[in-house]
Amino acid sequence: MDIFGLAFSPFAARAILAARFKGYKYKLSVPKDGLKSPAFLKLNPLGKVPVLKDGSVVLFESQVIVEYLEAKSKKNRLVPSGAKAASQVRLIGAMFADYLQPAIMGLWGQLDPSKRDQSVVDAKLADIAKYLDIIEKMIPAKAYLAGAKPTIADVYGAPALFFLNKFLPQFGADPLGGRKKLSKYMAKTKKDKALSTTLADMDTALTAWQNSQR
Repeated sequence: MDIFGLAFSPFAARAILAARFKGYKYKLSVPKDGLKSPAFLKLNPLGKVPVLKDGSVVLFESQVIVEYLEAKSKKNRLVPSGAKAASQVRLIGAMFADYLQPAIMGLWGQLDPSKRDQSVVDAKLADIAKYLDIIEKMIPAKAYLAGAKPTIADVYGAPALFFLNKFLPQFGADPLGGRKKLSKYMAKTKKDKALSTTLADMDTALTAWQNSQR
């Protein structure tokens, strides 16, 4: 199984976390000749990562990849079997994937103080605070975002929270703002091998990329 992507990408991290939680062996690679090379465009005509290649199966779009990895094996299920429980973990995951992460990544272009538009920053920070408040109320006070075991809520949530902790201090904001359940979750990620390894890899790769841009 091959995953093509950048280790610090929150989208690639979703695929990586799902593979690790499920117990699959995989190889992470950066597209050899770039995202727009003819060879890579055969895998993904959009020229984006992540891409999963599993034998004859080739998939792109992180959410589709996560669903494939979940469906491939019943071992270490990331989506509970019951309709209510399954919908709950999907809803928590959607809050991270469709609301919180886009708001956080909207700050990427504002990281340089000399090019910062404070009105954009203020709007994004307000959105982030709103989504965090909603998520804080939704999640249980358990080891993982949707309960006692890892689910797709963690697959989508952990990469978003990684960038939350990286970006918000640069704007003078407290990333979690005293939200107790989310704060405890981030502390507990250090005790889970899949989460701690993935987040550490993201940190190392992001630092290396930032250094290369200077």
